[in-house]
Amino acid sequence: MADGKLPTQDRVEAYFKELNNWGRWGHDDQKGTVNLITPAQQAAAQALVKKGRPVSLARDIGPQPVLMYHATFPSKRERVDVVLDRFDLVYHGFTITHIDALCHVGWDGELYNGRPFADSVTAAGATWCPIDPLFDGITTRGVFLDVAAGRKEGYVKVGEPVTPKEMDAVAARAGVVVQPGDVVVVRSGNEAFIKAHPDWVPRVSPHPGLHVSCLEWFREKDIAAISWDMMDERPSGYPGFGMSAHLAIPFLGLALVDNTDPERLARACTEEGRNEFLFTAAPIRLMGSTGAPAHPIAIF
Repeated sequence: MADGKLPTQDRVEAYFKELNNWGRWGHDDQKGTVNLITPAQQAAAQALVKKGRPVSLARDIGPQPVLMYHATFPSKRERVDVVLDRFDLVYHGFTITHIDALCHVGWDGELYNGRPFADSVTAAGATWCPIDPLFDGITTRGVFLDVAAGRKEGYVKVGEPVTPKEMDAVAARAGVVVQPGDVVVVRSGNEAFIKAHPDWVPRVSPHPGLHVSCLEWFREKDIAAISWDMMDERPSGYPGFGMSAHLAIPFLGLALVDNTDPERLARACTEEGRNEFLFTAAPIRLMGSTGAPAHPIAIF
């Protein structure tokens, strides 16, 4: 893809065999690319913290899904009031910041590392590659790639996906070299896109985002995770490939931090004069689940 041309159907069909990480960390591994984060890399990432400035990458969850319960104690002598909240979250989709478990997406009936999809994911919870192995979180160097800033509209459009060539150009413009074990935070301009399309309803397809060929880029750079706002392009444009970059889950075992909000980070990187930082994110401990809401944070 050095010439920037989009791959052929045959090339994309070869991704599963050529790019996959099955067995790389053992056939019983359920952590995938998070294994690329070494203690030395974590220490180096922690050294990037100069001010201790935290920046949230999570999207806000508004009051709409909240059911409020207000209770007062019956005694006239009691002065305490209590209010309770209930949140019902369907976190896969396009609104809530979450981390995908490696059981979330399969390929040809199999999950990452070759376990059968149908037997591994049931109503009782996933028995292979649930979110559980990531309960200790992801902590490593984060690098910020502002794709949207290079688009004339200020966002990625439907039908004009992000490609590996563009990712390399954005990294060069940001002055960063993506290294193995990094978390790459990609801003595709979701907020600006929504503002420019007030009638837009988030949908599986069509949807703007990263092209399926970015799988080559993920594998070449050996990143530990991607944190992104728009996620992948749909439809993929290749028959049989119902997803694009989300296929990094079964092919690479890549950790995906979906639906992040990089707008605050974009401002912080400008103010701090750098595009690298300590990245940390941890899922809620929902045992056996296909993912979990998370709160990623960049620290400068």
